Amino acid sequence: MSAPFRSSEPKPFAWSYSRLKNFETCPKRYYHYDVEKDIKEAESYQLSEGNAAHDAFAARIKSSKRLPLGLQQHEPMLARIAAMPGDTYVEQKLALTREFAPVGYFDKTVWFRTVADLCNVHDDTAIVFDWKTGKPSADTTQLQLLSATVMHYMADIERVKAALLFVNHGGAERAEYTRADLPEIWGEILPRVKKLEKAMTEQEYPPTPSGLCKKYCGVTSCPFHGRGSM
Repeated sequence: MSAPFRSSEPKPFAWSYSRLKNFETCPKRYYHYDVEKDIKEAESYQLSEGNAAHDAFAARIKSSKRLPLGLQQHEPMLARIAAMPGDTYVEQKLALTREFAPVGYFDKTVWFRTVADLCNVHDDTAIVFDWKTGKPSADTTQLQLLSATVMHYMADIERVKAALLFVNHGGAERAEYTRADLPEIWGEILPRVKKLEKAMTEQEYPPTPSGLCKKYCGVTSCPFHGRGSM
C-alpha cells in the first residue's frame, strides 16, 4: 500500500500566549514540545489540579454547580463573581485574524488564539479573569492580550479590567486598559511575535539555557540538557 499523501505546504502561522511564552523561554524546547511534538510533557499533579479547578469554577459560575471537596474554600470568591451585574461568560474561545478581526477558533484565517476563563460585560466595561493555581508571576502579557482581544470582539467596550487570580495563594496580578491603549499593546507585542514567526519560517530554533534544563526539559538532544545555564 502506498504511503498517504501529505501536502508539503506549510500551515498558516498562528500563535497564542502560551506558544509565545514557550518560544521566548527556549526556542529549541518550544520546537520539540509545540511544533514537532516529538516530546510530550507528562501531565503533572499541578497541571491536573489546575485543569480540575478550571472545570469546577466554570461549572459553578455557569450552572451554579456545587464545588467539589478540596475547592469549596473558593466559594465566597466565586459567589461574588457570579453575582456581578451584566452578562458573564466562561471558557470563551476567542481568535483574531492578522487584521485583528474576530474569527472562528479553528478558521483557516486564524492568526491569534486565546481563551478567557471568565468575562463579565456591563455597560462599556469588561472584566476578564484567568484562573491560576500555580505561583504568582508578574507577566502582564496575557492580560494585555486578553484585554485587547475582548475590545476587538466588542466594539462597545471602552475599558477592560483584567486580572490573573492566583487562587491558591490569595494574590492577583491586575491591569486596566482602555481602547486608547490598543496601539501601545500591539506595538509592544508584535515585535516579539515577529521573532516567533521568523523562527518558524526559517526553521531556526537555537537553545536558550536556563534553570529548566537540569530537571524540567525532555530535549535530550540539546547540549545543555541536564546542565542548565552556564
